[in-house]
Amino acid sequence: MVMSMSDLIQGDVNDPSTQFEGVRDQLIPLIDSPNHTSPVANQEIDPANLFGPLSTADTTMNDTVISSLDCAINKTCTDLQSKLNLDPEHLSIALLTSTCDPEARHANMIFAMAAYHQLSVQSNMSSAANHLYDDRFKDFVRTQACMILLNPTLEAYSNNPHLNGALPKTLYYLTLDAVDQQSTEWKEDHLASKQLQDDPVALENYREAVGELLKNQRSNLRTLLLANILETQRITIKGPVPNRHEMLTSIYQDLPPKGEKLTATQIQAQVNGNWAMRIRMSYARLVMVHYYVHKSKKTSQWVEIDERLGILRASSVDFHQHHAQLVLDKDNELFSHLKNFGEIPKEDFTVPGLHDVRASMMARGTPANE
Repeated sequence: MVMSMSDLIQGDVNDPSTQFEGVRDQLIPLIDSPNHTSPVANQEIDPANLFGPLSTADTTMNDTVISSLDCAINKTCTDLQSKLNLDPEHLSIALLTSTCDPEARHANMIFAMAAYHQLSVQSNMSSAANHLYDDRFKDFVRTQACMILLNPTLEAYSNNPHLNGALPKTLYYLTLDAVDQQSTEWKEDHLASKQLQDDPVALENYREAVGELLKNQRSNLRTLLLANILETQRITIKGPVPNRHEMLTSIYQDLPPKGEKLTATQIQAQVNGNWAMRIRMSYARLVMVHYYVHKSKKTSQWVEIDERLGILRASSVDFHQHHAQLVLDKDNELFSHLKNFGEIPKEDFTVPGLHDVRASMMARGTPANE
């Protein structure tokens, strides 16, 4: 059963990542509501004219004599082609393997069968790999992804969650599950027919298509996290970097799809009360801006986020809470003073590390055990 918006935005209440007793937030709560076909190696053959008139051009003659048997075979091939109407690729195989000495017939038959099988496999692979998913399918995946990204207890965001084991609560798997739960009629209308038959090539093409759509939705979330930080040809900086309340407000306004939009009152309630989302998005912004300022664009900040989430899932509640406090404190230090991005020293854009969490625990007399 596909989760409702209200269930998604709360996340898993039993998840340790939602337990933040003792964690402080210095920001005051919000008050106002805010076609590839295989090439034919042989010369092209006109299927309708296998043995037409000879060319009138001069030719070099030799001593070869066309036997009556050859003429009979040619007549038989022409007659069969007129009845079967083979396409050029299959016709080439038929002509090559049908004219042979009696002792070579068995070998020719084997090669013909192998060639036909190869053509069939190539055709199936091409059909499966070249399937174009329609707009209805793409819109469904985008809608589900936008809703899932509002889940504050997701276990992974990237398309490669297998790096940390097979995790059920990931953007990738939850999206695949949402598609899988659609009706048989919906699947027949919007998925590749060979995908429904568990064809490996079709399934791989499907996963790649979903992965590309999810990549675009992650990019949209990254843009929201880097509001008034990221600058491109399409995106301009319009003012100070928003504090985390303003950042969360924009996320809750933008991500829910049409028909699932939250009211201003609902958004304010989430911004003020959803601590798991507050800390998750604050951490994600710290990672995003750190990569934006210091690291190559070719590296994946989402993989780094997934790795940290994996460590936190295996950590103690104390470790988790100290990590959350450091994240909020760092976010507050950087983004709560209505400064423009250019006014913040680049060396200040850091992300609390695991060693910082251990040091914080030791300073407060808590055993620094993860």
